[in-house]
Amino acid sequence: MKKKIYFAATVVLVAAVSFGLYQYFRTPAAAIDLSPAYTGQADHNFISNLEALEVGAVVELRDTIRSAESKSITLSNGVIVVRDSADAQQWPSSGFIAVKGFYQGVEIDDFFGDTLIRVGGAFLLESAQPEHLD
Repeated sequence: MKKKIYFAATVVLVAAVSFGLYQYFRTPAAAIDLSPAYTGQADHNFISNLEALEVGAVVELRDTIRSAESKSITLSNGVIVVRDSADAQQWPSSGFIAVKGFYQGVEIDDFFGDTLIRVGGAFLLESAQPEHLD
């Protein structure tokens, strides 16, 4: 009888440890696979909803690119979107864009004093060049 109890306890312990290690080492889900907590433009409506968003919430933004760098773009109201390294698509440097990423919080630019809103781990959903917006 003692042998059965030890065997059952060992099986439960191994299962618990295996599950715990799986949860610890698993790859986090990409923003593209999750449903957004906010969908819309990077306008004043988005700014007013920031208090309701938790850091790490998925947001889907559709807006016109104000500036672009190799791995990030800036939308209106100081929203900086950094692309996910797994997104192999060519991102445009101008025009209308739709992206989905993780809200990473608000910060103040030390040099210019601007308020910046960061969205990281973003994936390109769609884009249109300015001449195709009509």
